[in-house]
Amino acid sequence: MPKSVLPLPSDHAFVLQLKESHGQPGTTRAGRVEHLASGEAMRFTSAAEFWDFVDEVLSRQTRKAKRPTQGQ
Repeated sequence: MPKSVLPLPSDHAFVLQLKESHGQPGTTRAGRVEHLASGEAMRFTSAAEFWDFVDEVLSRQTRKAKRPTQGQ
């Protein structure tokens, strides 16, 4: 029997568009990334820029989720 798969959180969804690479196959490092829940987007020219953006957006999402609601 297959293991049940937990759904992934929709606020962690991103769209990734990669720029066509004219160099070695598999060397694409440029493109655009958009966070679906917030609409934040950026163009990146390296894998490090991409991951920095993803980390920052997800960190903000986590901080927002941990804030106590008003009146508590």
